[in-house]
Amino acid sequence: MSIRDRLRADLKTALKERDRVAASTIRTALAAIENAEAVDAVEVDGTDPMGTVGLSRDVSRRALSPTDIRDILRREVDERQQAISTYETTEQHPEADRLRTELRVLERYVED
Repeated sequence: MSIRDRLRADLKTALKERDRVAASTIRTALAAIENAEAVDAVEVDGTDPMGTVGLSRDVSRRALSPTDIRDILRREVDERQQAISTYETTEQHPEADRLRTELRVLERYVED
């Protein structure tokens, strides 16, 4: 099962179990992956990729390897680790605890 498939399956489980932190974290991870797949808004084949007003067209997305997806998730983990340090320094412990929970969710997908 791919990482993306695991994320989607785990999102369903988190929603069923009403685990808001896990659901939110997994949604954020999926969004980061989808954003990385987006292509730049430059001309493709001499046409405007955004299309004419009201007549947009689909643009193929960038293909990501499992390694690319893991790298994206590692960046998400790194961002949370840095934020935890900042929150700890400023003594905002509830926020740091919330981010630690998110970190545990994300680490399941990075460590495989």
